[in-house]
Amino acid sequence: MSFSSSTFKSFNAVISRLESLDFIAPLAIRLYLAPIFISAGWNKLTGFQDIVQWFGNSEWGLGLPAPTLMAVLAIAAELVGGIALLLGLGTRFVSFSLIITMLVAMFSVHWSNGWYAITPTNPETSVSSLMNIFGFWGSDASLENSQQAALRLDKARDILATHGNYDWLTETGNFVILNNGIEFAATYAIMLLVTLFYGAGRYVSVDYWLNPSVSKRQYRY
Repeated sequence: MSFSSSTFKSFNAVISRLESLDFIAPLAIRLYLAPIFISAGWNKLTGFQDIVQWFGNSEWGLGLPAPTLMAVLAIAAELVGGIALLLGLGTRFVSFSLIITMLVAMFSVHWSNGWYAITPTNPETSVSSLMNIFGFWGSDASLENSQQAALRLDKARDILATHGNYDWLTETGNFVILNNGIEFAATYAIMLLVTLFYGAGRYVSVDYWLNPSVSKRQYRY
């Protein structure tokens, strides 16, 4: 047996053994995403009237139709869905609902701001520099925005350093410029695709124990 064949055989043997732990990946995704959605839904619930006004106002808000209904649906998807993700209950349905929620957020709230959640302030290390080499649409504007954001952030830091207690102000984190792009929503949607297609995973989910006879390759939740 050649060295390469022996190596691949050993590798495949290790992978086969790892399949007994395949529940860890969907569990990790659920534990990561659940607090995010629970927190988002809870914040909307406790500020319900403000959310309804923001959803409905076309001048400074989103201008969505039926804003009260939209707010209720968003809260249900995020708060109830987040709890369900944590428990691994109805995971496929919940994942689908949250993907739709993320798509709505991407296109109605964040799309006009581009990709980045936080504005890059160093064009040399920005991914847009690499994208610009290949002529990606919008990369020039992103790099220009990075340069302008860096100037403004430096100016803000100078003002705070001169007129404020800068060490105290930055003790728990550095100042950044929020770009509010689609980055986070898109990332969450991609992660939710895993739980949509593969379910909550074995053992540590209500879905699995509702039907423990379902094999690891035959999730139906």
